[in-house]
Amino acid sequence: MDDTTWRSILTRYLDRAHRSVLDAVDGVSEYDLRRPLTPTGTNLLGLLKHLATVEHGYLVQLPGRSSDADAVITWNDDESMAANAEMWVERSMSSSEVIDLFTAVGAASRSTLEELPLDTPVTVPWWRADNRDTTLGLLAVHVVAETAQHAGHLEILREQLDGRTATAGDDDRDEEWWNGYVAKIAAEAEHFA
Repeated sequence: MDDTTWRSILTRYLDRAHRSVLDAVDGVSEYDLRRPLTPTGTNLLGLLKHLATVEHGYLVQLPGRSSDADAVITWNDDESMAANAEMWVERSMSSSEVIDLFTAVGAASRSTLEELPLDTPVTVPWWRADNRDTTLGLLAVHVVAETAQHAGHLEILREQLDGRTATAGDDDRDEEWWNGYVAKIAAEAEHFA
């Protein structure tokens, strides 16, 4: 495949992961977006902030580009990163600001992928010395994988909050069907309890 085809594929997968991320937070209350949902503090809005920070670093800053997010992302210095500042959101930043940041970073990343060749050399200073020289294409794969992984986390957390899944309304499976399905799985698992 040529560079244009690969760029199209990477952009399509990144866009799909972005849609999953945004769908997972759509309609969630401000409190539920921000509150810790795991023993390690994982929260929906923090994951969006993290994804925006990572994607901006890999697909905008490292390839030598800039975006409006440069002025917003102020928590990517060593001290802030050591304190996990990209994994939660202070009350001074609204959820719509975080969602807008994630969306703006996605647009800037798309521009990078459309305008630069995938074999553009990029150095990632925080990677191991023997591995830090790479290409834009490999960084795009890295970001697609990271975004898809966290989209899955977001979908599971959202389902635990209010039962909504990424495929809600996509089929004829109603609450009764799901209850029966879950009961069947639980009954099988009980044999090993």
